[in-house]
Amino acid sequence: LPFASHGWYYNGPQLEELILTNKVKTVIEIGCWLGTSTRHMASNLPKGGRLYAVDHWKGSGEHQPGQPYWIPEVSKLYEYFLSNVIHAGLTDKIIPVRMDSLEAAKELTVKADLVYIDASHDTPSVYADMLAWYPHVRKGGIFCGDDWTFASVQLAVNAFAAQHDLKVKASGNFWQLIQE
Repeated sequence: LPFASHGWYYNGPQLEELILTNKVKTVIEIGCWLGTSTRHMASNLPKGGRLYAVDHWKGSGEHQPGQPYWIPEVSKLYEYFLSNVIHAGLTDKIIPVRMDSLEAAKELTVKADLVYIDASHDTPSVYADMLAWYPHVRKGGIFCGDDWTFASVQLAVNAFAAQHDLKVKASGNFWQLIQE
């Protein structure tokens, strides 16, 4: 398949700085779409670094036929994702995990230096992803995500932070939880 550039990604500078400053070697990304953020993060990892790309690659409700964000490629998201990873020359760093987020959190035993949440955007789904993936952040690691401008994401992140004695640091579309 040809390279497919469709996607949304506004957190490149924040993630690049976090990855390089903190010498991140292992990333888990929840929600990858066609891999724009996946490829960018992986390209900033050192040799031997790994990014576990977790997605079911079926799209969300808004991506289905007849919905406002439907795109014809939705039926081949996974194939386009793989093609994009190959075109970028990052097959040695990116490990696709083609599963539902919550199932993958139970199966994957990896502790990551950085966990990035960018899957479903409704409050219950974001909160469930945070609850499932927070234990995968290594001690002193980074727990962050996308779509801070969505009220539903803010509700989930703020609730999770309050219940876990964490501070929310947000800028633009990016959020990060900090231990107080």
